[in-house]
Parts: sequence; structure tokens; C-alpha cells
Amino acid sequence: MAVAAHVRGPIRAWRLAVLLTVMGLPLRAGAVFLDEGRQFTFRARLYTEAAVATEHSAPQTQPARAAFQLVEHRTFFNPELEGDLRRWAPFLDDLSMRFALWGFYDGIYDYGPAQYDRARQALKARFTFGHTETAPVTRSDTLVDTRKLYTYQPDPVLGSYGDPGEVSTLPFRVNEAYVNLTKGPLFLRIGRQTISWGESDTVALLDQSNPFNTTMALPGVFQDIDEARIPLWTLRGTYRLFDNWGPFSGAFLDAYLVPGSIDTTVSATPVPTASPYSPPESDPQAFVDAFTGFLPPAFKPLLEGALGGLQFVEYDKLPSRSMANSRYGARLEAVVNRDYTTSLWFYRTIAQNPVPRFQPLDLSRAPVFTGGRGKGPSQLITETVHGMTTVFGAGLSFFSDRAGGVIRSEVEYFLDEPAFVPSQNIPFQALLRQPQLRKLLGSLGASIPAGPDAGHVPHADMLRFELGYDRFFFLRALNPTNSFTFVGALVGSWNLSETFTGVDYRYYGQRKATDTGLRVGVNAAQLHGLQDVAKLRTVDTDFVDLHPFEWFVQTTLQTDYLHGRVTPRFTAIVNGRGTYVLPVGVTLRWSDRLLFDLKYIPLAGGFFGTGFFVDRDQVSARMTFLLN
Repeated sequence: MAVAAHVRGPIRAWRLAVLLTVMGLPLRAGAVFLDEGRQFTFRARLYTEAAVATEHSAPQTQPARAAFQLVEHRTFFNPELEGDLRRWAPFLDDLSMRFALWGFYDGIYDYGPAQYDRARQALKARFTFGHTETAPVTRSDTLVDTRKLYTYQPDPVLGSYGDPGEVSTLPFRVNEAYVNLTKGPLFLRIGRQTISWGESDTVALLDQSNPFNTTMALPGVFQDIDEARIPLWTLRGTYRLFDNWGPFSGAFLDAYLVPGSIDTTVSATPVPTASPYSPPESDPQAFVDAFTGFLPPAFKPLLEGALGGLQFVEYDKLPSRSMANSRYGARLEAVVNRDYTTSLWFYRTIAQNPVPRFQPLDLSRAPVFTGGRGKGPSQLITETVHGMTTVFGAGLSFFSDRAGGVIRSEVEYFLDEPAFVPSQNIPFQALLRQPQLRKLLGSLGASIPAGPDAGHVPHADMLRFELGYDRFFFLRALNPTNSFTFVGALVGSWNLSETFTGVDYRYYGQRKATDTGLRVGVNAAQLHGLQDVAKLRTVDTDFVDLHPFEWFVQTTLQTDYLHGRVTPRFTAIVNGRGTYVLPVGVTLRWSDRLLFDLKYIPLAGGFFGTGFFVDRDQVSARMTFLLN
């Protein structure tokens, strides 16, 4: 109870501060000017949103949930301060600043269904993070606090990983903090900001300059895409090359650098069973216990006596803060023949999809190898790898009279993207090749062939593209006064490495679903005695396949009624395997400052992509207060 009070107290104080801020705002809509010269303005966005499930969960989703249970109640606060600083530097064409906070509180553990708080506290696997390979062995890693992860998100760079209320801990994020400088053709933006290169209509497959928060499962579906994008400390510069040069006009060069010595932020890795939006996985320790339960009695003395048991560790190895992990890019853009907006770019970034990899089996606490000093357990460590990738891209957009709308096209080549091949990333046979263990098994009559004692991360070259079509049109039978807005795109991904090498890539470590849960991923049932231990293998086909060519279509249709006061919106995302998500919602603009949203999100289809959350249908209601 004391711990709960310590955690909830600062949260209540934070919500009270937000409430008092809102109550103190002027009644007229619009930004608040903080000085007589109107050079500093204050804006804010505050919303509270509740979501309830609309169906029972599938067997692979743990903990189970029932229809009409609360799955989210989030309060989001986004104050913004902007200032014109030119009076302090009149020799510049522009000198301005922007500072914005980003914070939310989700009450799922405090007053939501009790199974989520019980599930997160009942996790037996160790979920940790750190920056070195040896951290989980030396226990210099940091335990993940699921309350911090899902109740709020601490600032990834500023502050420490302490409890709310501590001076060194910020239970919110400095979302934007930058200065703009302009002199002639040169524009600079220095500070925390976002870079969005690539299309991101709903699901941002091509827009990967900045990381996205994945703890809400599907950025763009369960969380607004711009809200899910994580800003970075960046130096960005834009240089206007020329206004007109033959068929070219409005050309500029854009470049940015995120120094790796300052910021290597990536999304926190979701934790199984801890949240309504956790991936469809059980506690990994339960998987290890089930695996050992498959083994015949002859293995029990080895596991329990010699190794002291087996502990599963999921270690999120964060990119080290060094210049080698810097993100950077450059883009050249111009309008051709006054109609065709073209751009070419490249950037180096940390791949959005981390992949798992087995570290060598940790025997540093095994009783048999420490002369009885170690009490165990030995650790099976799965490391989450955030690898780098280089992206080359090109885009073209133009208005077509014949099509009656805007045509958008984009293609990006992802070079050496970290990938997943189960028998390479998580080879169970490699766990037996630790020299000490191999020698012990040999003395017991089990011959283990030599080889690598850990997994490694393969890479793949991916070609991704988008072909979009946008238009405005009237449909008088449904709306006699306002037009409809249609935004649609075909998005595809081609795994060139699988096509030209024949390597069978799988989907980032996700196991296939069964009628009762998930497949095991290892051939434990084929081991009948110690003499069979050398047959231990990873079963690649137990993991969800990543086809050489994957594609999906995403479309959005919306219109306005009652002079813009009511805006219905329908979105459809359907992939080539028949998996779909169909968010449908309506926004009621009560006034310029107060909005209400109601949204229903149904999902269905195969166990792939959005289909991993096929049992997460929900309906949500949001109230938003704007000061802008």
C-alpha cells in the first residue's frame, strides 16, 4: 500500500495541476499571448479517452479479457510555448523558438480490470534493458518497470529511471524544444524535433527517420500516428538552392544529424501480458518451464542440480550512445515543369523493427561450474537487437486532370536491415555449445558438435513502395453541401534477399497461433533422453512467415456536416493475406475549443501484421480541449 500511495500521489498531483491550468484559461478560444508585443504565445491540447473491448480475447492473448472491459483510460496533455526572438538578433531574417511537453497517464493499473495489474506483477521472466552485451550476466542491467512503461513514459534522454516525484525523473516527455534561425536561403532548426521523410498515411511503413512508440501495438490505429512518433535531438538545415532554373523551380537541399553521442532513443520494447496492447505472447518464463516440462526425467538432475534451474531473460540492448550510432540524412527536392514535385533522399537510421538474438547460455551461477558457490539459476538470455539500416528513396507527386486528383508515388530501398531467421537468431542447439556445458554433456554420453554458442542477426535488403491517390469529390445524395475527402494508397514491401538467395525469413520472432495458444518453436517433444540432447533444434516453421512480397491497401474517407461541426471518418487497412482493420469514427466540434470523438476499431483476419491483435476490437470515446 505504501508503494501504491507513493506512485499514485504524484500522478494525482499532476492531474490536479492540469485541471487547475485548464480552469484558469480565458474563455475566449485562441492562444494566450504572454506579453504586450504578442511575441510569446501559449497553446495547449488536453484530452481524456476511454476505450472498452467489444469482444472476448483469443487463447493466445494473456491475460484473458471479456467484452465491455475497460482497456484504456488515458489523459494526454500537450502544452506548447512559441516565441519570436528577432528583437535580440535583428540581423537574422527569423529567430524563433518552440517548447512543447508531451505527457499522459493511463489508469489501467489503478482502476482498470484487475487482471492486468496482477499479470504484470506475476511475470517471472526478467525484463531488463542496458547498453552493453554483458549487462544481463553481471546484473548491471536495469529492470523494466511496467508501471512506468504503460502508465506514463519517462523522458528517454532527460532525467533518470526513478519513481515519479523524484527530482531526477520526468513523468512526461520534452516533446519539442528547438530554435529556428533563418538568414537568406539558409534555415536551421536546432533541438528536439521530428523528421518525417516518407509517406505515413495511417501505417508508417516508409516513414522511418524517427522511431515510433510501439507499446500501443499499432501506431496509427490505437494511437494517432503523429502522437506515436518519438522526437530526437537533431540539427537540421535547409538551403534554398534557386527559385527558377529552366524546368526546375523551388529547389532546396535538406539535411539533418541526430548525434549518437546525445540521442539513440528507440521505442521501448512491449512486455507480454502486462497491457491490453501487449503482443500475443505468454510470460517467456512459462515457455521455458513448459519446454523443460517436455523433457524426460533424465534431464531433471542436469537442469535443477547442475545448472540450478533455467531463468529466461529478455534483455533490450539499447544502442550505445556513440557517434557510430548517429542518425543522419539528406534530401534534394524541386518542382519540375511547375507540376511535378520530385525528391531524392537517403538517410541512416535505427531500424523500426528490433529482432531477437540468443546470447550464450549464462552459466556463471550454475552450481556445477562454480564449485557449489553459485546457487543458480542459469540464464537463457534473449537479446533484442536494434540494428542500423541505410535508406535510399525517391518520391514524385502531381495533380492529374484525367484522374481528378493527386497522384503520389514513393520507393525506398532499405539496405542491410536487421532480419529474423529463427535457426540463425535463436538457435536452441547453440545453447548446448558453451564449452563447460559441452564438456559436461560429453561426460554423460551426449556428443555435442562444436559450433557457435550464440545466435546472430541476419540482414536483408528490402524494397518498399507506395502508390497513392487523393481527391476531393461531391456525392450530393450523402452530403448536399460539402465535399468528401478520399486518401488511398497501395503499400508494398519486397524482400530482395529472400527472392535472390532463397533464405526463408520470418516475422521478427512472432510464433504462429494454435487453437490453444502459440506454437513452441523448439523440438523438445522429440527428446527422449540425454542421448537425444544433440537433436535439439529450433523449428523455423513454428514462426509466422514473412513472404517475399507483402502488400496492403489503406484508404480514408471523410466529410463534414453542419458547417464543419460533425466530421465522420472511415478508414480501411487490408493486407494481401486478408487481414484487415476498419476504424470508423465521428468527431463532434462542440466549439472551437471542445471536441468529442467516438471511434470503433474492428480487426479480423490471419495471424499476421494487424492480425496479431485480431481479438482487440474496441470502441473509444475522447473529449479534447484545445487552446489554439
